[in-house]
Amino acid sequence: MPRLFRCAGPALSFLLYAAAPQVGRAQGCLLAPVPLAQRAQQAALVVEARVASQQAADLGGHIATRNTLEVYKVFRGQLPAGPLQVLTAGGTLGLRREEVSGALALAAGQQGIFFLEADPGQPGELRAYAGPQGFIEYDLADLAAHEPFGRYASIGPALYAAVGASLPYREVAANTRLAAATQRRRLRTAAGPLATTAPTIDSFSPASVTAGTTTTTTSSAAGVLTITGAGFGATQGAGYVQFRNADDGGATFTQPLASDYINWSDTQIQVRVPSRSAAGHPAGTGTFQVADNSGALATSASALTVTYALINTNSSGQNYRVHLISPDASGGYTLQYAASFPAEAKAPFERALQSWRCPVGISRSISATAAPADATKQDGVNVVRFDATLPAGVLGVTYSYYYGCSVNNGPVNWQAIETDYAYTPVPIPANGNTPAYTWNYTTGAPTGQQYDFESVALHEQGHGAQLTHIISGTGVMNYNIGNGQTRRALDSSTDIAAGQNVRDYSTGATALERCNYAAFAAAACTLPVQLTAFGASYQPSQGTLLSWATASEGNSAAFVVESQDEAALAGAWRAVARVAAAGSSATPHQYQARDARPLAGTRYYRLRQLDLDGREAFSPVVSVAAAATGLAAYPNPATGTVHLSGPLAPGAPAQVRLLAATGRCVASLAGPAGQAAFELPLAGVPAGLYLLEWDGGAGRARTRLVVQ
Repeated sequence: MPRLFRCAGPALSFLLYAAAPQVGRAQGCLLAPVPLAQRAQQAALVVEARVASQQAADLGGHIATRNTLEVYKVFRGQLPAGPLQVLTAGGTLGLRREEVSGALALAAGQQGIFFLEADPGQPGELRAYAGPQGFIEYDLADLAAHEPFGRYASIGPALYAAVGASLPYREVAANTRLAAATQRRRLRTAAGPLATTAPTIDSFSPASVTAGTTTTTTSSAAGVLTITGAGFGATQGAGYVQFRNADDGGATFTQPLASDYINWSDTQIQVRVPSRSAAGHPAGTGTFQVADNSGALATSASALTVTYALINTNSSGQNYRVHLISPDASGGYTLQYAASFPAEAKAPFERALQSWRCPVGISRSISATAAPADATKQDGVNVVRFDATLPAGVLGVTYSYYYGCSVNNGPVNWQAIETDYAYTPVPIPANGNTPAYTWNYTTGAPTGQQYDFESVALHEQGHGAQLTHIISGTGVMNYNIGNGQTRRALDSSTDIAAGQNVRDYSTGATALERCNYAAFAAAACTLPVQLTAFGASYQPSQGTLLSWATASEGNSAAFVVESQDEAALAGAWRAVARVAAAGSSATPHQYQARDARPLAGTRYYRLRQLDLDGREAFSPVVSVAAAATGLAAYPNPATGTVHLSGPLAPGAPAQVRLLAATGRCVASLAGPAGQAAFELPLAGVPAGLYLLEWDGGAGRARTRLVVQ
C-alpha cells in the first residue's frame, strides 16, 4: 500500500482524507454544496442511526420508500414518540416503480449520521435535509465515513464534534455494530500483519464496458466483465467484486447485486457491470477490486473504462432494462410547461431537447398547451416546472415513472410511461458560506456566480432518456458540473452512443414486450449541416491539423474550431480558428484549420457550427495527444482520488508531490518499491490547478492536474 505523508507546512486536521466542501462546485447529480455547519443547524433532527427496515409506499402520485431508523445518538432535536422514519424518493410497488435523479438512496443495514427535516410535500413525514447531503454514511470496514462532497478519515469524537459543533450529543442506544468494528480494527492492529495469501488480478477483458446493458433478461457481451487471476476462492462465499461509484466520481466503491454474478472460480470471475448496484449506484471508470471469502482485497493494475450506463429498474433482486414508449401516440413524449417555468428558461431547455433529438433520435416535443397543474406526480402529464420545495443544494430533478408487465410468468418488461422535470428557482439561495447563484439562460458562458441552465437541462433530459451517471471528462452524463461551467455538447462515444442504444432497444420491442403501449419511434431529424467526418492530428513544430467534411449544408454561415486542454476545467472551451461555410449546398465539402500551438498531453476539439439565422450546433468531441511524458493521471479533472502511473527504476519507490501555483506542497505520497501505479488521495485539497510531480528514480516527470 502507498504511504500518505503530510507535506511540510501547517498541520492538517483529522479531515486529512476528507474533501472539504468546495464553494460553488456541483457534485453528485448536480448538487450545490451545503456546508456541514448549515446542515447541522438547519436540520430539525440530527441523529446517528441505522436503516433497520424499508417499505415502499404510495403517497398519491408518488412512490416513496419509508425507512425505519434504529437510533444510537441524537445531536439535535427531539425523537418522535413512535419509530423514527425518513422518506426517500422512489421505490417499487408491485409492477409500478418511480426513479428520482439525485435523490438519496438508502439500503437496509446502512448506518451513519442523518440530517432530517419536515417533508413539505408529505405532511407529518421527514426527509433528508439537502437531499443526498443529508446523510454521512459510515464504512465499518475501515471506520471511515463519506458524503457527496467529502470523506472523513475516522468515525469518532472528532467527527461527532464536527457534526454537533456546540451541540453535545446524547446516546440513546449502544451502536454495537460500530463498537464491534472498532474492536476488530484494534485486534488487527495489535496482532500486526498476518501471513495471509491475498487474491491477485492478472488481467480482465474487455478493457471498456457498458453498464446496465446486460441484465438477467437481456444479453450483451459489452456489459460482462471477465476477470482472471488466482486466489479468488473455489466458490464465491462472502467474496465480491466492487467497482468505482460513478455517483461520486469514484471516491467510493459499489458492489453488484448477487444476481449479477455469472461465474466464480478460483481463477476466473464473470460479472455483469451494473448501472444499479446493491446500493443503487452505477459502476464508473477506474480501478476495481476483488475480495475473497476472508475479505482480502486485490486491486486491478489498470483502470476499467465504463463508457456509458443505462438506468435499470430493480425488482425482487433482479435488474431490468427499460423501454421508452409513446404515451402521446406520436412516437414519443409530449412535455408541457407549468406556470412556474419562466419564459427565459424555455429557449435553453428546448436547445437541450434538440441536442437529444439530433442525432440521438430521442423523440420529445413541447405542447402548445400549458400543464393543467403545476405539480410533479404520476398523472399522465409530462410536466416541466420550477419547484421551490426541492431540497437545499439540489439544482434539478427528473422523475421517471415505470410500469411493468409479464407474459406467461416470464421476465418483467418495464416501460417508462411518464417523465417530469423540476428545477430549483432563482436565485439559488445562499448556503452558509456559499453565496447565492443565478441561472445563465443565454448562449454565452456563465459567470462564476451562475449555473448554466442549458447544461443542467441537457443532463436531466439524459436521465429522462434513461441514462445514468458516468465518470468522464467530456460526457454530459458525467456525475457533476460546477458553477461557471458548461457541458452543452453531447459526447459521441458516451452520451450519443448510450442514447442510441436506448433508442434501438425501445424501437425493437414487440407489442408484448412494451405491454401493448404505443411504439416508440426514433425522431426524424433534419440537420442544417450533415457532418460526415471530423478529426485532429498533431505534428511537432507544425501544430494540430483539424479536418472535417460535410455531405450537405443549409444556411450555414461558419465553423468555429474550439479547444480545451486536458488540464483545463470542464467548460473552458476557447476559439482557435474560424472557417467560412458553404452556405447552402447539396454537394460534399472538405474543410481544414490549423492550431499552431505546441501540445503537451491531451487536447480536445469540437466544431461550433453557426447558421445564418444565428442558431448554433456542436460537433462530437475529438482528442489529440502529444508523445507521452511517462506520467499518467486520471481522471483529470479529479475529485477525491487521482490514479497515477509513471516510469520507475527497478526496485525503486515512486515519490509524488502535488504543488500549488505558489510552489507549496499540498500533498505527497511514497509508493511501495517496484509499484508503478497507485492512487493519491485528494482529501482536503482545495479546488484548483496544480502541478503533479513524479520521481521514480529515473528522472522527474510532471503534469498538470485540476482538482474539483
